Amino acid sequence: MTARISSIRRKTRAHRAPLQWAACVLLVLLGTLPASAQMSFAGEWAGRYHEDQGDRVPGDVQGDFTGVPLNDAARRYAETFDVTRVTLLEHQCQPYNLPHIYRGPLQFRIWDEKDPATQEIIAYRQYLGTYQQWRTIWMDGRPHPPEYAPHTFMGFSTGEWHGDILTVTTTHIKKEFYRRSGIPSSDLTTVVEHYIRHGNLLSHITMTTDPVYLTEPYVTSEEFVLMERGNQNWLYNCEYAMEIPKPKNQVPHFLPGKNPFIKDFANKFGLPFDAVFAGADATYPEFMTKIEAGSFAAPSRTARDAGARPQPQPAAQGEIKIFHVQGNVYMLVGAGANVAVQIGDEGVVVVDTGAAQMREKVLAAMRQLSTKPIRWIINTHADPDHTGGNETISQAGTTVNGNPAAIVAHEKVLAHMSQSSRPSTEWPLNTFFEDTRDFYFNGEAIFLYHFPSGHSDGDVFVYFRSSDVLVAGDLFVTTTYPVIDAKAGGGVDGFIAGLNKMLDIAVPKYLQEGGTYVIPGHGRVGDEADILEYRDMIVIIRDRIQDMIKRGMTLDQVKAAQPTLDYDTRYGDPTAFVEAVYRDLAQKR
Repeated sequence: MTARISSIRRKTRAHRAPLQWAACVLLVLLGTLPASAQMSFAGEWAGRYHEDQGDRVPGDVQGDFTGVPLNDAARRYAETFDVTRVTLLEHQCQPYNLPHIYRGPLQFRIWDEKDPATQEIIAYRQYLGTYQQWRTIWMDGRPHPPEYAPHTFMGFSTGEWHGDILTVTTTHIKKEFYRRSGIPSSDLTTVVEHYIRHGNLLSHITMTTDPVYLTEPYVTSEEFVLMERGNQNWLYNCEYAMEIPKPKNQVPHFLPGKNPFIKDFANKFGLPFDAVFAGADATYPEFMTKIEAGSFAAPSRTARDAGARPQPQPAAQGEIKIFHVQGNVYMLVGAGANVAVQIGDEGVVVVDTGAAQMREKVLAAMRQLSTKPIRWIINTHADPDHTGGNETISQAGTTVNGNPAAIVAHEKVLAHMSQSSRPSTEWPLNTFFEDTRDFYFNGEAIFLYHFPSGHSDGDVFVYFRSSDVLVAGDLFVTTTYPVIDAKAGGGVDGFIAGLNKMLDIAVPKYLQEGGTYVIPGHGRVGDEADILEYRDMIVIIRDRIQDMIKRGMTLDQVKAAQPTLDYDTRYGDPTAFVEAVYRDLAQKR
C-alpha cells in the first residue's frame, strides 16, 4: 500500500515539494539577478508532458483532489459537483480560466508589441490554442483595473523583468475550476507566473492565491518546447445548443453525501479516500508518516478554513466613480447601490438613484457625463439605497412639457413607497402593471421586465438593446447572497426566474465572456457567465434546503447542516438567505 501511495504521489504531485523549495530559491534569485537584456520568448511553444502527462492530457479521474490545498468550502463544492453540468446551454462553451488552462494539452504563441519610436516593449501577446484564448501581458507600468470592472477567463495581466525571469501578475479572473473533477476556483483569484527560458525549453511556474477556496498558494509548473514549425490547429466554432431538453432551472448536482463517483480516484489507485481529500496537508512529505502510522483523520467540517471571509464588499459611500460599461451606458459606483446612466442627444435616462445622502454627488457625476436634461428615472425596486435620490434627480431634470423628470417603476414599487410614508416627491408616479414595458430613447430601445417574487414583488430589470447592457437591480449582485424581502413579496423561485430571463437575453461575445454586460445592484460589472454562476448557486442551495425540508428538518437543523458551506467564503453570512429560502419553501410545501 505504501509503495503504491508513493508511486501515485510521484505521478500526480511530484512537482509540489520541489516547487515549494524552488519558489524560495526563485524569490532569492529575483532579488539578486542583475538587470540585463530581456530574454526573448517569441515563438510557438508546445507542451512537454512527462511525469504529469496522465493528469494534463487524458485528464483527471473523477474524485481526484490530490495536490490542491483545498479548504472545506472547496471540498463541499467538489463532492457535490456533477460533471454533466457542462451540458447546460450556457456552460457548453465555457473555456478554462488562467490558473487552469496551462495544465491541459496546450500550444501557444508569444510575440511582443513595441513602441515604434523607442522600440521598448509595450506588451507581450499570447494566443493559446486550447479554447482559442487571447491574452495581453502589459509591460508599460499601467495599473490593474478597478475592482468593479468586468472579469475575463484570462484576466488582466501586467509583467516585469527580474533578470532573465519574466514575472506576471494577473487579477480580474472569472470563476472556473482548478480540476475538471470539480475543484472550484473563485473570481477573487490572483495568479503570479514566472517564465524562465533555457534554450528551446520554457519553464512556466504558476502560484495561485484564492482566498475563497484555497488554504495556501497552489503551485504548479509546466514545461514547453519551442516548435520549429507552427501547428496551431485546434480551431473550432462553439455554439451552445439544447442537446437534452430540460427545465432551465434544473442544475445538475449531487446532494451532500450522495455523489456515487466521489471515491473513483481513490479506489482506482488503492488510496485512502481521506488522504485524497486532505488538501494542503497531503502535499508535504511528513504526511507519508501519518499514512504509514494510520494516524491521519478525515478533513474536519469546522470553521478552521473560514477564519477570514474575503468576499467583496459593496463600494464604500464617498466619492462617486464613473465606469463606462459600453455603448451609451455608464455605471456610477459608490452611491450605496449602483446607478446606471444612459446618455445621448435626447437627454439622460437614469436607472436607480442611490442612497439619499449621496444624491448631490450622484447628480454631479451625471453632469460630468452629460449636460443634457434628465428625462427618465427608472426604479428597479423600492429599497432606499436604490431610490433615495429620486426627488433630487427628478427635480434636476425635466420632461418635454416642463415637469420634473418622470420616475418609472412597477405599480408594486409605488405601493411600497407610499405605505412606508416616504415623501410623494420620491414616488414613481409613472407606473405599469404588465410584465414588460418599452420605449425608445437616445437611439435605442429600452425594455423593462417585471419579475415578481424575487428580491421583492416589484422587481424590474432594464435592457438597453443597442448598448447591449442589462441593469439588474438586486436580482443580481456580486457581493452577497440574494436578499429575499419576504415582507415585500420576495421569493426564491422568482429570483431564479428573473435570472433565467436575463440568461435568455444575454449573449456572450466569445466563449462565454463579454457581449451583453450586466450592471448588478451591488458589485462589479458582469456578463452571462457571471449571471449563470449566481443562478446555479441559488438553484443548488434551494434544492438542498428543499431536500432537508422533505426529510422533516427544522430551520435550526438546516442551518446547522450548512447548506451554503461551499459559497460562504465568497458571499458571507448566509443566515438571512437560508432563513428566507426555508420559510418560502416550507410555506409552499
